[in-house]
Amino acid sequence: MKAVIINGDDFGHSAEVNAGIIRAHRDGVLTSASLMVASPARDEAAAYARANPSLDVGLHLVICKGRSVLPSGRLPGVVDSNCAFANNPVLAGLRYFFDRRTRELLAAECRAQIEAHLMLVGYLNHIDGHLNFHVHPTIADIVVELAAEYAVPCIRLPREPVSTTLALAKDNFARKLLEAAIFKALSKRTRRLLDAKGIKSTDWLFGLHQSGHLTEPYVLGVIDRLPQGVTELYFHPAADTGGVPPSAASQREVEILTSRAVREAFDRHGVQLMTFRGLAASK
Repeated sequence: MKAVIINGDDFGHSAEVNAGIIRAHRDGVLTSASLMVASPARDEAAAYARANPSLDVGLHLVICKGRSVLPSGRLPGVVDSNCAFANNPVLAGLRYFFDRRTRELLAAECRAQIEAHLMLVGYLNHIDGHLNFHVHPTIADIVVELAAEYAVPCIRLPREPVSTTLALAKDNFARKLLEAAIFKALSKRTRRLLDAKGIKSTDWLFGLHQSGHLTEPYVLGVIDRLPQGVTELYFHPAADTGGVPPSAASQREVEILTSRAVREAFDRHGVQLMTFRGLAASK
């Protein structure tokens, strides 16, 4: 069996992202999205989620390059006075790992984001992380425990078959190899935590190494080479709504997700489109 979950990250980040995700779902192949619960357009995104029950909306956990749900006074040293996390993921990751005093603060924020999501959307079938920070060792320990407590059935594992990606796109070769080594190790560790709690993930994933550089030929190549099992393909679509236009890359992803050629490729290969809700219900 070959099945694919097609996810749109950063839901709620802006009206442009919301518009891109909803168009890609209504007119294309996108099946799931991940909500940033402290972002400016989160209420609009939640309204879209309620109006589109076939879109499976999970939590896009933010603990770097974004804002907190908790007020800054509850997270001293973790966010600034404007509730903004650090923008440098390397420095943030090192601090979260070595400064154990932040663990309880981060756990409180992760819990608050889960509860905000449940309040906004009403259900939670999957969790992933902005910049995939949810597999950072400190954060993964927290998130897996909370997922078990709140009965969240699925968590993303960002393990991408880098050989497939490089066969289709050889740009940034060294960066992709380094990224693959890091996330393979982090995903292996997180997989053990998930197994201990009976939490599911997809077998494979694409979208990590080519993020921001996706093209229709690349996506068609991935579809041609999909491995057996369930694969997540994640995107960052955004549509021009008449204000400040989003990046060309994000607009191109909307075009990819609504492309007739992409839908026909899934049909031609007999690939089932599914959601994390469906994955949770599968044996």
